[in-house]
Amino acid sequence: MASTVARVSPFGQLLKQSKFSSFDSRIAQVYTTHGGDAHRGDWGFKRPLSIRRRGAFISVKNVDTPEYQTEWSSAEPQAFWMKNWDELQITPQWSYQVPSEEPRDHVQESDHLPNQQDPSAWRPPCLPNLDAMSREEFRKYLARIQAHRNRFYKETQAVQAKKGVSGSSFYQLSNSYALGWDELYAQYLSKQRRADPRSREIEHLPHRNGGLSYANYTPLQTFLMTKERKGRLVDEYVGKDRKKLFYVASFAGMAGIVQKHHAGLAQPMVWDDPRRTGQVMLRPQNAVLHRLPNVVGRVRQGLKATKMDMELKVSDGQSHVRSNPYPPGSRQYIAAEPLELTSSRRRNMDNLVVRSKARFSPSTGVTLGILSNIIRKEDSS
Repeated sequence: MASTVARVSPFGQLLKQSKFSSFDSRIAQVYTTHGGDAHRGDWGFKRPLSIRRRGAFISVKNVDTPEYQTEWSSAEPQAFWMKNWDELQITPQWSYQVPSEEPRDHVQESDHLPNQQDPSAWRPPCLPNLDAMSREEFRKYLARIQAHRNRFYKETQAVQAKKGVSGSSFYQLSNSYALGWDELYAQYLSKQRRADPRSREIEHLPHRNGGLSYANYTPLQTFLMTKERKGRLVDEYVGKDRKKLFYVASFAGMAGIVQKHHAGLAQPMVWDDPRRTGQVMLRPQNAVLHRLPNVVGRVRQGLKATKMDMELKVSDGQSHVRSNPYPPGSRQYIAAEPLELTSSRRRNMDNLVVRSKARFSPSTGVTLGILSNIIRKEDSS
């Protein structure tokens, strides 16, 4: 007897493939469309939209209003900014990680660095999010923690006995640490799970930079795989003693800081002087995140709610010279001959000397003209 298979209706299949089924008003999303759908204004929602061109990006607030309209707004600045950020290939860091845990975002996969390969050395412990738990989940979590209470107390007493300190009660333990005993024991369990090679449990950790960059680029990868890009020094910051501290630069759709010792001979733009445009070639040094936008919830935020600082460096050409300009490992890299850096530098210095002499030495025609005038005056006298 042939088995009967439930067939999906055309409407159900169309609804499943459309963007209307995946739309959630509490999640900020950016949509785009391609090909003939863009020409017809078909964005996968209930009705065609007025924007009908390729390469457009929108964000939808409401699919169907009481007036039978779809509320949408342009999201092209946010989409283009994300494309610019992907081209930079730089890994941002949180502001509280920069002074103490800066190497954790630059993990090297090498046998010569065994400490950096161990996740317990650079990954934070997994702590459960109590605010996101339901009542039933919170009740089960308390029961699981209470079952380990006595074990945690015995291990704490043993550690204090090795240090020659008298035992403490639960009340004293809660007041002697910044975290509660339940959070301390949750950290201990998290480290034990990582140390067990047979453990298959997946820990729920927040993304290290809020989903801004999923690739973990090292500074060496950023330098080798990217090139300097055009930017502009728009202003300079002067301290109380009238001393220049740093420059403010416009780069890749954002404002960055260029320290004075990283600016070289570059000067900021002057509005009244069309010759001083402040245009330079810049490279990003590091990016520090201070605040992320709230993209899930009743009040959704865009990229304008992000607070991030970026430090840049002027690429003057001399400090970034490589003997082999091709990507490492490529055929061009293997077959290329090293450049003669010393001869090129001497040639540059010779050119500077010739220019300086030509600038301050008068030409032969001017000298002959001056001598002829002197002879004429002597003859006339």
